[in-house]
Amino acid sequence: MLIFTSQYGKIFQCLILGLVLIVGNATRASAAVVAAETGATSFPRPVGSYADDAMPGIGEKLVHRIKNEPFNIVASLIFLCAIVHTFLASRFMAVAHRYQHKFEALALDYDKSSGGEAVALDKLEFRANLFHFLGEVEAVFGIWLIPLAIAIVFTHGWSTMVHYVSGVSFAEPVFVVVIMAIASSRPVLQLTEQCLAKFASLGGGGTSAWWFSILTVGPLLGSLITEPAAITICALLLLHRFYALKPGFTLRYATLGLLFVNISVGGTLTHFAAPPVVMVAHTWNWGFAFMLSISAGKRSSASWWQTPSASSSSALKWPR
Repeated sequence: MLIFTSQYGKIFQCLILGLVLIVGNATRASAAVVAAETGATSFPRPVGSYADDAMPGIGEKLVHRIKNEPFNIVASLIFLCAIVHTFLASRFMAVAHRYQHKFEALALDYDKSSGGEAVALDKLEFRANLFHFLGEVEAVFGIWLIPLAIAIVFTHGWSTMVHYVSGVSFAEPVFVVVIMAIASSRPVLQLTEQCLAKFASLGGGGTSAWWFSILTVGPLLGSLITEPAAITICALLLLHRFYALKPGFTLRYATLGLLFVNISVGGTLTHFAAPPVVMVAHTWNWGFAFMLSISAGKRSSASWWQTPSASSSSALKWPR
């Protein structure tokens, strides 16, 4: 399905591109002005400025913070809407499929001489593309950034929004995206698969041996190739070596949960592999020797003892 190919879709696409250009130019134009402002109020307010440490209950603290900064309730409601949208993504995708099927059925009998049918086709295609976009889980929080930015502008002004966006660091998400793109490339995937194949061959090279190798050696490799790369590679290998054999649902979910746990453990052997560690390693002087001394004797072993053996997991409907 082509995105934004209908008449309505092209108009919507032009509006989005125009909005991006306008906002981008306005942001650049006002960035210098915002940077020159010395008396601007910090946004968002520091947590310590609320002085509510003595308040015992969470509800009392929330009410106090909302009274001091009403924007807190606006931001919380937007965040809640984004979470609800995430759970409704599959519903939006189902609606998109219904519109797409109607579009395809009408397109088969499309008569170019009929202007009414052309308009109906455009409407159906636009609705299908719109709901398909709303059904993309990856885009949900990006979509709700738009009302958040609008709310900041209306409550605190344009300069505050520009100052806030300019002060946000996108280093970590960009780092994760780049690493995952590199890790999913064919050379890296083949090299890692060859390394895991060596360990799997020690167990006979069967499905159980591959499962065990991917969930133990794979996460430990995350300390060298970073956690995002390790989870990408392990997930792809599990897809082809394990999930393609259609195991039982209990084992499917257990394997996925175990992968998450082991990846979080395996990436803490070094100070540059796990994004949370990377953020604090420089500030807290966590070097390679420190991480190895903390992790080698405690956490790295957890990746092994948390992984059940093939014999103990026989009741989980192993694929044949």
